[in-house]
Amino acid sequence: MNVRLFLMVGCVAGMCTACIHKGTGCQVDNQSVVHTLILEADSLMRSDSLFWNVPVDKAHPHVCIHDVLIREKLDSAISLCPDKQIYLLKYTYLLRSWRLPEVLALLREMDTCMCDSMSPELWNMKAMLEDYQGDSVVARKNFLRADSAYGVKVQEVAQDSLMYGFVRLEKALNFSLMKNDFRVLQEEITFYERVNGKAVHGMEQWKNLTDKREYYRQVFGQPE
Repeated sequence: MNVRLFLMVGCVAGMCTACIHKGTGCQVDNQSVVHTLILEADSLMRSDSLFWNVPVDKAHPHVCIHDVLIREKLDSAISLCPDKQIYLLKYTYLLRSWRLPEVLALLREMDTCMCDSMSPELWNMKAMLEDYQGDSVVARKNFLRADSAYGVKVQEVAQDSLMYGFVRLEKALNFSLMKNDFRVLQEEITFYERVNGKAVHGMEQWKNLTDKREYYRQVFGQPE
């Protein structure tokens, strides 16, 4: 499994767990119903250990045994309360199911209804999927949005040296994909290793990138 894909799925899953326990920003009338729906959807996902606990297999993605029921509950929750937390839970579900067209469709929906709340990682994923599907114009706009959001995040984590270094790497990768020029990423990897005194496991595959199409093949597989 690609190291960055692992981090994307893992980080979003972590955010969703926190969101579920915090609750949503729905109106009081819907809050109880929506909270119940997302708890039930989350529980159904986790009840299938092959789906929740096993790394994503891009070649043979595992469909959750409760797929239809999970979708119904998440879609009902979104219709009652189009909240970021619920969208993130559905995003996690679709990403773990490796349904890239549906992931992109959901990100486009989020862009329409809650673009101010999207994280740099979501903007970057949307940019990559748009680019992967051949829409370089929209992809560039999304890469630029991700770059701006990463700039803010770099400042937010400046006191955490490890997180600071990793977010800088993410920002450099986003910029390199936008430009299809990986010298910036390679320089950032060298800087990261010099500052931290060691390489990060799995980062070796980033060092020799020369073309974004190769990166997309590593992350998404061959275009259909």
